[in-house]
Order: sequence, then structure tokens, then C-alpha cells
Amino acid sequence: MYQIELWQRSFWQKNTRFYTVELCQNLFGDWIVKKTWGSAVRLDYGRSNSVVCSDYQSGLEEYQKQQLRRRVRGYEFLSI
Repeated sequence: MYQIELWQRSFWQKNTRFYTVELCQNLFGDWIVKKTWGSAVRLDYGRSNSVVCSDYQSGLEEYQKQQLRRRVRGYEFLSI
């Protein structure tokens, strides 16, 4: 069963680079952290990677870890 109210997404940008982190569920209802990154100026769609988490709490911890990593690396949080 999907729990859409728990899904989270954040957007980050640094110079000409972007980074997106999402905590959501896949088609099977498993919690995943999806990371997408690439150039904010070129028309390629970047790259992405998804990590399947054992439960919501571990997914939330991974999501927060990625947010901290973006801040440490100098990315600016974009509120959309």
C-alpha cells in the first residue's frame, strides 16, 4: 500500500550542476531513495541511482544523509 503522504523530495543546485533526492516507494511498495544528478545547462538528463531500503525509517535516514552531503559539498537547496 502506498503512503504518498510520507514521500519526500529535495532539489539542489551548485553552479551548473543539479542534484535531486527522493524518498518514495517503487511499484512493489518498497521504500527507495532515488538520486538524480547532472548538468543544469546541457540537455542531457543526467544520471540516476536508486537504493532499495528495508523500511521507511532506514530510507529516511539515507535521505537525510544525502541532504547533509549536498550541504557539505556546497549545493544550494531550491524550494520548488
